[in-house]
Amino acid sequence: MNFELFEKKSESPDFVMTKCASNVMMACTYAKTNGDIALIYGEAGLGKTAALKEFSKAREGVTYIELNTCDKSPKGVCERILETFGKPAWGVDRKLVNEIIHYLKASPTLIILDEAQHLNQRALETLRGINDVTKMGLVLCGNPTVYDQMHGKRQAHFAQLYSRIGLRRRATVPTKQEISSIFKKSPLDDDCCELLHKLSLADGGLRNAVKVYNLAVNLAAASNEALDLLFLQSAYEMVCGDL
Repeated sequence: MNFELFEKKSESPDFVMTKCASNVMMACTYAKTNGDIALIYGEAGLGKTAALKEFSKAREGVTYIELNTCDKSPKGVCERILETFGKPAWGVDRKLVNEIIHYLKASPTLIILDEAQHLNQRALETLRGINDVTKMGLVLCGNPTVYDQMHGKRQAHFAQLYSRIGLRRRATVPTKQEISSIFKKSPLDDDCCELLHKLSLADGGLRNAVKVYNLAVNLAAASNEALDLLFLQSAYEMVCGDL
């Protein structure tokens, strides 16, 4: 196979307002308008991050941050927030929290924290405290683990966290009709839509389906042919190793 087909990056599908995206937008709008905490949770690859980025890109006064394991503590997440604000991010936890509070009071901002399942209980409590003081909206988004962390089976030490969540939305898998809309750049027959929908329901979700689609587009272009099921199947084998 010619390696040159990978030298040109495929264009990812345009953003589509799926049911999942609509739920994400609803949660973000609620948190921003009401200065409350919204929780978005669901399996990986359903389009949560794409919707969060679309929301933050289209509106002023919104800060999007994608967390990682290094940000799990109160100090870690506060440093990330301040760095994103362009503010000094050093000192003890109290100083960092006060800097965030001062910034938010001067510049009202909705904070969106993606991959929030990395946060530990103390970090979540710290964020709750910042929200209590500033009344600025906070969106926590992640896999189902973040839901479990915020609820804690109603244990006493989770009670304040649980009671502070103003809106909860679960990410849903795309329908076949939504798949057709997402991949509308290439005319797809029913068999192609069926395969992409099947992929969106499997591990990796819609994200994996997009990877397969993008690779299939490259394969079809290299052959100077229209995208069809055979190209999608070949791309799937290359991405996942089998079919």
